[in-house]
Amino acid sequence: MKTLDRYLAGIFLRNFALAVVALSCLFVFQAFMGDLFNRSYPSEQLLVFHLLAFPQIIVQMMAPSVLLATVLTLSSLNRSNELVACYAVGLGIRRIMTLLLSIVFIISCVVLVMEDRILPPTYKKRTAYYWRVMKKRPDFFLDIKRDKIWYRSKNLIYNLQLFDTATNTIRGMSVYTFDESFNLLEVVEAERASYTDDGWKLANGTVTVFSPDDPFPLTKGFTEKELVIPERPKDFKEIEKEVDGLRLKELYRYIARVKQAGANTKRFEVTFHSKISLSFIPLVMCVLAVPFSVRNRREGGLAKDLGLCLGITLFYWIFYSVGLSLGANGALPPWLAAWSPSVVFGALAAVLIWRQR
Repeated sequence: MKTLDRYLAGIFLRNFALAVVALSCLFVFQAFMGDLFNRSYPSEQLLVFHLLAFPQIIVQMMAPSVLLATVLTLSSLNRSNELVACYAVGLGIRRIMTLLLSIVFIISCVVLVMEDRILPPTYKKRTAYYWRVMKKRPDFFLDIKRDKIWYRSKNLIYNLQLFDTATNTIRGMSVYTFDESFNLLEVVEAERASYTDDGWKLANGTVTVFSPDDPFPLTKGFTEKELVIPERPKDFKEIEKEVDGLRLKELYRYIARVKQAGANTKRFEVTFHSKISLSFIPLVMCVLAVPFSVRNRREGGLAKDLGLCLGITLFYWIFYSVGLSLGANGALPPWLAAWSPSVVFGALAAVLIWRQR
């Protein structure tokens, strides 16, 4: 039986590897050609930018690759009557599903590790490359630490506790101004900064001025103050994109800090749960593919099986995206928004397998 297990596992893994490589390369090529025709940036820059996104594309293609691998494996065994031979020696569909699900579970764990360990640093490299090379802003720097957000632009460095995109409000803002020799000239600190049509308005803070002729800085408090800086709320919205590239524990801490500050954390909580649920979608895809792959051969060929599965997969991703949107808007609890599509389609797959038996 171990020999037969190795044989089935070998076929599945070969089909899975081919599917991952084919789908990932196709997706990256399509995105690269789309940007290349727009001629927004040089071709070599676009190539590097999309290659940096390759690990993320591989993670996204894991679920459909498992689906295709399962369909190709079981359908080929079914057409060649090898599936009947497996039944004859006592290797039933339940035993085959257990073998495939064991392999897919390991794949899901690898996806989770990639989501937490590999994607965050590559995401930061891709963001830095986009701003510093493609956007020609070598001074750009953005980093989210445990308790602060650091943002650099030209001769200014911003230290933010929280940026609320819904109200364009910053809490716990510090602005450091430097000269061309990177000597500190001024530090502006405020409890709150809000953006209006007239610019940034600061509330309850201090201004500290450093002079090369005076070793002692001059500090003055204020209740309200206008702040003239080139950055607008849309520039600070890059912080939200950077949050998507945090590791799970970093994202969990960031959510706790934002929640403690009294801001809405629904979107970040949905992102946290979706990172975990996305890793285990391949298990659902594997189960979903089984009833379409072991049908009577007279009910349709491989093309029909693939068409049905891909159609259901497309509907799954739509359902998944809608669920995440509802979670971000507060219509559903974040954990339910991220996990309900997998539960619903997993139950659907179980019903289809039961009817098939």
